[in-house]
Amino acid sequence: MANEEDFVGLGDTFKDPEGFYPPEKEPTFAEHQMLTGQTVRVRLVGSHPLYSLEGDLLWNAGRTSASYIEEKASSLVEGKDVLEIGAAAGVPSIVSAVKGARTVVMTDYPDPDLVENMRYNASLSAAIIPSSSSLYVDGYKWGDPIEPLTAYLPEGSNSFDLLIMADVVYSYHEHPNLIKVMQKALKKSKDSVALVVFTPYQPWLLPRNQTFFPLAEQSGFQVTKIFEKVMDKVLFENDPGLIVLSGYPCSGLSYRAQQLASLLEATQDELFKSGTIPASRPRYKIHIVPTHDPSHPRTVYDDARTEKEARGVAYTRAKRALGRDSFVILDGMNYIKGYRYQLWCEAKALGTTSCVVHVGTPVDQCIANNEARIRRRDAQQEKSESRDNEPRESSTTESDPQVEAESTTQTNGPSPTTEDTEEPYPPDLLKNLIFRYEEPSTHSRWDKPLFTVPWSDPEPPIAEIWTALTGIPHPSTSTDAETPVTTLTSALASSALLSDTASINTSATARTPRTAALQRPRIKPHQATVQPTATDSSALYAMEKCTSAIVSAIRSYTLTNPSAEAALAQSPDARGIAIAVPEASAPIFIPAHVASSGTTDELAGAGGILALPRLQRLRRQWIGLNRAYVGVNHASGVKGGLAPDQVGDAFVRFLIAEFAGESGV
Repeated sequence: MANEEDFVGLGDTFKDPEGFYPPEKEPTFAEHQMLTGQTVRVRLVGSHPLYSLEGDLLWNAGRTSASYIEEKASSLVEGKDVLEIGAAAGVPSIVSAVKGARTVVMTDYPDPDLVENMRYNASLSAAIIPSSSSLYVDGYKWGDPIEPLTAYLPEGSNSFDLLIMADVVYSYHEHPNLIKVMQKALKKSKDSVALVVFTPYQPWLLPRNQTFFPLAEQSGFQVTKIFEKVMDKVLFENDPGLIVLSGYPCSGLSYRAQQLASLLEATQDELFKSGTIPASRPRYKIHIVPTHDPSHPRTVYDDARTEKEARGVAYTRAKRALGRDSFVILDGMNYIKGYRYQLWCEAKALGTTSCVVHVGTPVDQCIANNEARIRRRDAQQEKSESRDNEPRESSTTESDPQVEAESTTQTNGPSPTTEDTEEPYPPDLLKNLIFRYEEPSTHSRWDKPLFTVPWSDPEPPIAEIWTALTGIPHPSTSTDAETPVTTLTSALASSALLSDTASINTSATARTPRTAALQRPRIKPHQATVQPTATDSSALYAMEKCTSAIVSAIRSYTLTNPSAEAALAQSPDARGIAIAVPEASAPIFIPAHVASSGTTDELAGAGGILALPRLQRLRRQWIGLNRAYVGVNHASGVKGGLAPDQVGDAFVRFLIAEFAGESGV
């Protein structure tokens, strides 16, 4: 075994270069203004992986729960024992303590950083918490035994009066554990309450989120809806997104694209006029990206190569136009589900929203539309040929008014009364494309949210599309600020589990949610959707060249000093062997006990510590681990960028660590 003395004198060999890792994100703070005028200031969990969705925001459910608790403090918290799970910043717990709760236990996942952050927030508000209230902080995993938390209660108490559950039912896989917490933590009394407040940031998952409430009723709890509130503004601003049209050929895709663009513009006009969107905010840009153009006609689908090229052009145009301040409508069949997944990944990597609009035109109607286009094209060709055969009229002859009318019709944008001017598909190609079409499905996450527009519908469901992409209620939806608040229920549930009866107060109905209350989802880029960083090919070549030079230097040393015993005897440092290598500021150091621990005395022999196959394997291993980081600028956002001039030192540190680990260090 090696000891500390084996590594004395190596200097900063194992120290990462300055700036090798990007600096940690600075903590952010938020303030919650209480109705009494007091301010609760909290530090947010920031970039912590458990809250990577948006840990630097104070979520609406936490604010709303805190305000409701303050309004109902006399009946909910004064002199009572309160438990909060999934607290994050812990605003509801702090407000409960400020408003006179006897005991408050603030909990979240038992991660040291999260628990420490909650303790810090509790200390920030210590000055405004009365001495009669006790606020405790601890880690707790849903479903675990509750006894460590009830230990904070005064002597003689073993359960809580109020359980705060703000934005926890979104994790529908945890619903059974949440019910278990309610059964264990709440007092067996008609006055005990579980306050469940949540915001449906993912509208398509709302039905799954709401399965919590029937499950609670089945477990003996009585569910009462107490309020529903439309927030004054969305939580995530400036996040418009990508609209992917999909449908059969000749289904009216281009017409629907123009409709969507017009409706989105009209919606913006109304919201700016009403003041819902502040005048200081810039307008969303709206881009229609066509799949076809003169360079890529509909016949590209006859050949796989030309189709792939046309699809790549449309993909690039959409990617270039996509941004956090723009709507991009991709006009085309987009009939391949893998292609739609690729588009979804682009939007997710950018951190913006996306949706799929399925133009649901029946096959027979698509064929009829295409046949009408063919007849129109043939009629135009016949008319053109007949004009070419007629003698030219004098330049003073008045033009045919019918021709002028036709010309005007052809240049107008699509509208319900405009003649279809799109080019037809060859009949065989049309049938082939219909056969190849892969219909969007709500079972695929990249096709959600999915909106279907039947052929008979005059226009797409713009209210739902607008809300899903922006989170701002559409002007056509109800904008009532808040529904009447019902009184807390005090009746026991008529269930066999009477001992487990309590009241659940929830901010959303379990049957018919209002469209205006829906919020768009927050997009969380992850390893599968973040696009790989482009790496300079010359940087990869430099990495290969540098590491090869280091291995060659080690190989040259072993040829000159084949015996480990002789090399140690000749080494000026009795602690081990130091091998100078190019492209590195420090030599490779092999401790004496490691050099002599091989199965053979030959350094480069079979089983030797510096055998060439082993060196090549270590080199390939290191390149595989670091090729994504070499030549990457820190400004690109990739953690651990490795500059070309740092490759040699980094590879040497890797080899030293590998050699030092030979004896288990």
